[in-house]
Amino acid sequence: MENLKDQAFSLLKNNIKKGYSKNFKRDFFYLSPDSVHFHQWFWDSCFHIIVMSKLDPEIAKKEFETLISVQQKDGFIPHIIFWKWRLRDRFQKWWQKEVNSKKTNLFTAEIQPPVIGLSLLEIYKATGDLEFVKRNIEKVEQYYLYLKEKRDPDYDGLISIITPMESGMDLCSHYDIPFGNEKHDPLETKKHITEILTRYKEWGWDLDTIFESSLFDVEDISFNTIYCLGLYALAELYGELDKNKQKEIKKWADSVKKSMVEKCWFDDEQIYFGLFHREGSEIPMKVKTISSLFPLTLPVPESHIKALTGHLQSEKEFWSSYPITSVSMDEPSFGPLTDTRLIWRGTTWINTNWFLANGLEKQGYTALAKKIARKTIELIIKSGFHEYYDPFDGHPGKAMRNFGWSTLAIDFIDLLNRN
Repeated sequence: MENLKDQAFSLLKNNIKKGYSKNFKRDFFYLSPDSVHFHQWFWDSCFHIIVMSKLDPEIAKKEFETLISVQQKDGFIPHIIFWKWRLRDRFQKWWQKEVNSKKTNLFTAEIQPPVIGLSLLEIYKATGDLEFVKRNIEKVEQYYLYLKEKRDPDYDGLISIITPMESGMDLCSHYDIPFGNEKHDPLETKKHITEILTRYKEWGWDLDTIFESSLFDVEDISFNTIYCLGLYALAELYGELDKNKQKEIKKWADSVKKSMVEKCWFDDEQIYFGLFHREGSEIPMKVKTISSLFPLTLPVPESHIKALTGHLQSEKEFWSSYPITSVSMDEPSFGPLTDTRLIWRGTTWINTNWFLANGLEKQGYTALAKKIARKTIELIIKSGFHEYYDPFDGHPGKAMRNFGWSTLAIDFIDLLNRN
């Protein structure tokens, strides 16, 4: 299995992009997700940093500082950053972002799951470089403050996303609900996404207008779990620098977790569901997807952990031959799988396995965490590092090849070696 680390390192090095950007008038260094997704993508970049912290921390630091260098005055860090143009890039439609009353096509207007706090913590764990932390921690905190101040329109502590892509799980079938897609046709949801992007562009991506419209105002479970995990990571880092600040950030994280438990846990189904806002009402998106399992990674009530692990291990729900499926197998919306690019409707993904296995280990469910780790490594050995996989035969189908974030699987080698 150690050979997997060499393979992962080689893959990631081959995806390095570096040079001088005429767009930003500065040098850049980052790892693209693969050969097709050429640009710097926020949560992909955060995952690359986590893996490279263990393989080559200096590369991890360079990528981190490239990512954080485009942060705006209000704390915003974009979904995609276009350090260099390619001819094909000029045909994309949704890039314009309003910055200081001027439109820019240097990056997108969307956000992605806020993994960056975990990334900074992993750099520190690998290197002990407190100076690097000092140089960057306030910028990371400013990003989380941006989310708190700009993306919580109902002030309940939970962050709202305004497109499915902001969750990172683009067409996952719980997003069919706010679009009124009762037949769970992925093409129908894709059409609605195009429609809201068109409207947002017309509105200059003004958040007040967007939230007032309620076209897509979703408190997503996986996004808010990652937000909470990032805050806990930030609190841990401040423990090395400022104990008062550590307490403040931990209290903030605890309040996010508390709000999720109170609002998003449903006793009847014994699972978490995200909510969408429409005409003053909060409506649960009652489709069991991998997002519903994410609170396994947080200090939620033990009864919730037991119920969620039951769902996870059920062969009728999430435990396939190559777990963990992104949609429960007993949901009508399960599928299509790898013969299409209509993604996140049942396929298995390494990054979500990584979150859940590591969370379960911290919760004391070590045997289950190792079970996921073994099945994930088996999947990588069988099919390689790809974007996603068929949950039954492990084949990647139309997934992108040599996909960077799937190198997170090497973390499972160490997990399996721990007592």
